[in-house]
Amino acid sequence: MPSADDVRPVLTDIIVSVVGCDPEDVEDQARLKALGVDSLAVVEIADELGRRFDLYLEDDTVNELHTVGDAISAVVHHAGSAAPAPVAAGFADAGATPTPTQRISADPERRRALRRFAGWFAVTGAAVGIVLGLGGAALVSATGLGSTDLPPIAQPTTPAPTPTPTETATPEPEPDSTAEPDPTLVISDTQVSPGQRFALEGRFPTLDRGVELQVQVRDKGEDWDDFPVTTKVRDGSGKYRTEIYTSRTGERDFRVVQKDANLETPSVTVQIG
Repeated sequence: MPSADDVRPVLTDIIVSVVGCDPEDVEDQARLKALGVDSLAVVEIADELGRRFDLYLEDDTVNELHTVGDAISAVVHHAGSAAPAPVAAGFADAGATPTPTQRISADPERRRALRRFAGWFAVTGAAVGIVLGLGGAALVSATGLGSTDLPPIAQPTTPAPTPTPTETATPEPEPDSTAEPDPTLVISDTQVSPGQRFALEGRFPTLDRGVELQVQVRDKGEDWDDFPVTTKVRDGSGKYRTEIYTSRTGERDFRVVQKDANLETPSVTVQIG
């Protein structure tokens, strides 16, 4: 296993790359939060440490990383387990995990393809309509149907039915336009491998930019508990987005809450493993 002197310069390089802090501030006793490392950044740092030293830091270990020294100790005293290999369908490399960037970048390509198809369909439909219209006009002109005086259609002699009284329908109350919209939550994957990241995103329409949100998790038969990841509202529309991963297998429920405002999103279920 690497020594603390081996890990320290590598960890300094990773922290500076992720949060942009001063390398001189990265000391063993320095707290990660004071350096600008939030709950998502610490996951990224743990992943990069694992890649550099060919090891895998478990969720419980990552949750206990509070100082630079904690991160160094986690690598030096690591038991030696390797990260599980995630499975990704639809990629040329069968062992490659689709990153959130790949999933996100695929969407615009599909939207552009759909727009091209819709445009081609509209132009083709317009052309076919013009051809049929001109052909129909030529047919009417050739047969003389357009100038033929047809006899008027006789009015029916059937007596008009006696109208029956109808009940006046009671108008339904209009929806309350002042009601506040509910928070939303969308998940990028419903089944992932242990250690594979997936995205949680949605909106808290009534919250302002910068309000902190808490991710919560619930296992079967248990109560909701705080997951070690927080995020913030990104803009005035209440939009938020974060990425998480977990090595615990089985069906796990997730949701996002704002405790001070007593707001919560609907829950989503993810199959781990």
